[in-house]
Amino acid sequence: MGRFEVQGIVSVKTGEPLVQLRQLDDEDEEVVGFQVSPGEAREIAQNIQEAATNAVYDAALIAWAKETNDENMGVMLVDLVRRFRADRWGLPDRPEDWRP
Repeated sequence: MGRFEVQGIVSVKTGEPLVQLRQLDDEDEEVVGFQVSPGEAREIAQNIQEAATNAVYDAALIAWAKETNDENMGVMLVDLVRRFRADRWGLPDRPEDWRP
């Protein structure tokens, strides 16, 4: 599974604050890494928080539908909620929004 690292650093070239993000594999080799400004890092963190919240709510809808023996209703509800979130706030919220 590897691990994800986040560090606050200072640019050697400019002296500006940066946030470094890295994904490491199981052998601690860097798979991907990049640096962003503190403002961009805050935006990334907010998006992660929102995605985590959405995942929990989506899972709750699916679990509820399974318990009521209507899993199809849960899938439809999740789809409708995702579409509403995307339409209401203009944010990509569906898997196909993230694919090229």
